[in-house]
Amino acid sequence: MQKLKFTGLSVIIALLALPTGANAESWICENGDLMRELSVEGDNGASTPCSVVYSKETENLGSKVLWTAQTDRAYCEEKANGLAEKLKGFGWACTSL
Repeated sequence: MQKLKFTGLSVIIALLALPTGANAESWICENGDLMRELSVEGDNGASTPCSVVYSKETENLGSKVLWTAQTDRAYCEEKANGLAEKLKGFGWACTSL
């Protein structure tokens, strides 16, 4: 019985750690034939360097690093989430991955 409780708790914690639309790590945003990719890159550790990468591959413009942080991954996540929301406000359909 004790093992069952521990396993159930582990599953709940794992599900809570998955990205959601409000706190995702990457997105695909589409508007007509155009597509944008947005991602937070770097190790998933809480205090590791990270970058927010923005790609316009359908327009052959490649990728660009928009923001970086050396110690606070939350900074990258906040910036990426904000950009995804801004794109949605401009009519883009963004899906978190």
